[in-house]
Amino acid sequence: MTRHGGLLTPSTEAESVNDFEIDDAEQSSPFYMTQAPYDPHRAVKVIIVGAGIGGIAASCLLPAKVPNLEYVVFERNDTVGGTWALNTYPGVRCDVPSHVYQLTFAPNPRWSEYYAPGHEIREYYEKVVKDFGVGEHLRLRHEVLRAEWNEALSHWEVTVQDLVTGDVFVETAEFFISAQGRLNVPKKPYIPGLETEFEGHVCHTAEWDDSYNFSGKKIAIVGNGASGQQLLVNILPQVDHIDHYARSKQWILPTFSSGFLEAKADLPGAYVFTEREKERFASDPPAYLDFRRDLERSLHDAYHGSIAGTAENEAARQRCVDAMLKRLGGDDQWLKRLLPDYAVGCKRPTPSPGYLEALRGSQVTYIDSGISHATRTGLVAVDGKERSVDAIILATGFENGFLPLFPTIGKGGLDLAKHWSEDGPAGYPETYFGIMAPDMPNHFAVLQAQSYAAGGTVPLHCETSVTFIAKAMRKIQREGYKALYPSQEATADFNEYVGAYHEDKVIGDSCNSWLKAGKGKSRPLVGWPGTGHHRINICRDPRWEDFVFERSEPGRRNRYEYFGNGWTQREKEADPVALTSYLHPAGSIDLATLHETWNE
Repeated sequence: MTRHGGLLTPSTEAESVNDFEIDDAEQSSPFYMTQAPYDPHRAVKVIIVGAGIGGIAASCLLPAKVPNLEYVVFERNDTVGGTWALNTYPGVRCDVPSHVYQLTFAPNPRWSEYYAPGHEIREYYEKVVKDFGVGEHLRLRHEVLRAEWNEALSHWEVTVQDLVTGDVFVETAEFFISAQGRLNVPKKPYIPGLETEFEGHVCHTAEWDDSYNFSGKKIAIVGNGASGQQLLVNILPQVDHIDHYARSKQWILPTFSSGFLEAKADLPGAYVFTEREKERFASDPPAYLDFRRDLERSLHDAYHGSIAGTAENEAARQRCVDAMLKRLGGDDQWLKRLLPDYAVGCKRPTPSPGYLEALRGSQVTYIDSGISHATRTGLVAVDGKERSVDAIILATGFENGFLPLFPTIGKGGLDLAKHWSEDGPAGYPETYFGIMAPDMPNHFAVLQAQSYAAGGTVPLHCETSVTFIAKAMRKIQREGYKALYPSQEATADFNEYVGAYHEDKVIGDSCNSWLKAGKGKSRPLVGWPGTGHHRINICRDPRWEDFVFERSEPGRRNRYEYFGNGWTQREKEADPVALTSYLHPAGSIDLATLHETWNE
């Protein structure tokens, strides 16, 4: 065909393009219109790494939010659940109420306790995977070794190893989501002689050995964070004695919110729900929703207490002091020994029922002088005293999990882990909204640095990130782009704001915390610069002006070529409901959302 006054007419020497023919001279014309209808849902694929809470949230939500999506999930462990699959030590449980530590779209009315044990949380996420059909897309015992953006083909090439067979293969997709989380690589302190001299049992709480018998043994627990506190209380009845090595001091709260039930040593779950109560929640969704809302509201009250020097933070401190003194039986000397010198909230506090009470008992020796080295039979403290033990348990948490666990290569060979490392060009995980990064096309993260907000829960923050990701994916899908990523300028501005926001927050106090890069006023790593509701509202409508967009094939000469032939796929399929989806029953029309639903 040839063009005359904007019309296409038959030609004898021609090339077929979308059922129309254009001659060679025609190729240099400014634009020719394709003859396919506009279809906002071209087929796309995403690779998700990690099947913890973030990966599961993405696997459930994205297929509903991004039509015509193919996805695969790679998980190196043999089950899903992330940190709840890794941590199986005695006493592990959630320290926020079970009914808020769940995905909002998959409420479970049958939690057994107010604070659920770890195995029940893992089982909940296993059930979510089954209920939402994620299993057929899930590849357990598959470890990602490398991910690299192929500029020429506009897709990610992900090298994966099957840990069962040893086979290595490459999977490709337009989009890549890192849901590796933060709590995945156990942090093991260097103790001279621990690996070469000590002849007893050694394990980390994240690599628990169920076969070891603690009965009547002398045990050393190194670390006094949440895992060390929970473990001590739960194995104490079995053992002969515990040497508890505590490097730092911790704030011990009764609960995270004054609206929550307080757990006790003999009732660590705070409350056991009866079958009748569980059945009521299951059979009366409005009543269950009211119960959940009461709990959720309590989580949004913590913001003012995060500002240094405020009456709210001082009140939180006094509440902690009073509660600790009470649990220490009014012993001022013990309180003085344990009381932190930093503000409440500088590092994550812990409720840990029964822990303070146990420290004062004759079965526990509390050692805060540090560890010098290990011997054949035990540990030598900095004070020079050797204490013999049968086993050493490392309750020392996890490495900083914000850096990629494998080479992740973007545009121009940018290696994200090296770029973000302490001695790299950025020096810290420099994210855009805790979700993306410059020069990393179509690369997203769930629960990355700056994605946690004061208020709300981890599952809710995951859902917020995934919803943002879905909008970015649909933008690419429907408008003919091949890739997008945030500009360096926008990312720098966001991180400048993060720093300014945290200037007057308690995180800048003298503590050493995984919430930030180091001690004192170092770079905040975890926190969003605002409340949970603030993050939800900001992320609701992406700022497309902050992004660099890359167009599809270079041969395309008009940004609106994706308009197609002026018709839509919906009209071609002629489904009567789809054609009139903008109509709603009388009396149920919400003017605020009318004509604003993306899939209407």
